Amino acid sequence: MTVSGSQEKRFRLKPEGADFIADSWMNLLREKDLSKKIYPENPFVEVYQLRQNLYGLLSTMLDVENGLVWMYLIIGPEKALLIDTSFGHGNLKALIERLAPGKEILLTNTHCSCDHSYGNCQFDKSYVHQDLVDDLNWKQDPGIWDYLFDANGKGIWADVCPADIIPFKKYEVVGVPDGYLFDLGDGYKVELIWLPGHQPGHSGFLDPQGRFLIAGDAMGGIGVSLSGGSNFYADQKHAKDNFQGSTIPSEDPRRTVTAYRDSLVRLSNRLDAFDYIFGGHGPNDFHCSVIPAIIAACDEIIANPDCYDYQRGDVLFKSVRGWGPIMYYRNGI
Repeated sequence: MTVSGSQEKRFRLKPEGADFIADSWMNLLREKDLSKKIYPENPFVEVYQLRQNLYGLLSTMLDVENGLVWMYLIIGPEKALLIDTSFGHGNLKALIERLAPGKEILLTNTHCSCDHSYGNCQFDKSYVHQDLVDDLNWKQDPGIWDYLFDANGKGIWADVCPADIIPFKKYEVVGVPDGYLFDLGDGYKVELIWLPGHQPGHSGFLDPQGRFLIAGDAMGGIGVSLSGGSNFYADQKHAKDNFQGSTIPSEDPRRTVTAYRDSLVRLSNRLDAFDYIFGGHGPNDFHCSVIPAIIAACDEIIANPDCYDYQRGDVLFKSVRGWGPIMYYRNGI
């Protein structure tokens, strides 16, 4: 298996926009965290022990320059829960079996974006929120990675070789409702929490034993992007991506600022069950007290969509103090 240039030599994230603090945090983590390990089973994933039984698996974004994405592994008494699978770069299954030897692996996804679900085909089954089923099945295609490479088979955005992508294999998608409990044995249960907005079926995963929430892209360390009102057309560089976005129309109410705000209000009633949040990108392990501030910012947007702080193209940015921006579209309130 080829080792990418990013692992042969140290590289630092280069801040874009207003992400100076977030990128500095990630650089410090990757250079100084003593729990960091890279295993021979998959040299494309950095493994961090975040809690006694929680691992953060950090991999390179293959369709943007200089990007990273988190996966998470919760190890219970009898079973382990893998949350997200990134792009399927390298043998993720072998790595998970190394980290949770002898345990049954349950797979779930926060949502169906390429950077969170394209490694699913290394496993037999994924249990996801019922609103994700159609989109995940739509993306079950051997051509999902084609857009990552130029005509010569060279990675367009990242140092990736087609041979290091594990071949596609169809897997079963099982839809489950909000509140579904993953039983990891001996009373250890993790709850699926429906958190729409970024995508209609986006979910978080609440571990009351560890008192943390895996929030995916609903509350990443670099803010949240809400998809309501977007057109989902690929930009020129991503024009080959035939699986961009979703089969669900952008005007669907589950994509809106209102849907996102309402999900956080529901979540705010559970603040006695967790303390810390781990997101899909950027810094993690931040305190749940940020949730009321995000709700307040959503209320401002709903009351006045023009209250944004800055704009890039047709994307509007509303900053949340101490966290990051809410990115939304004018037609997605």
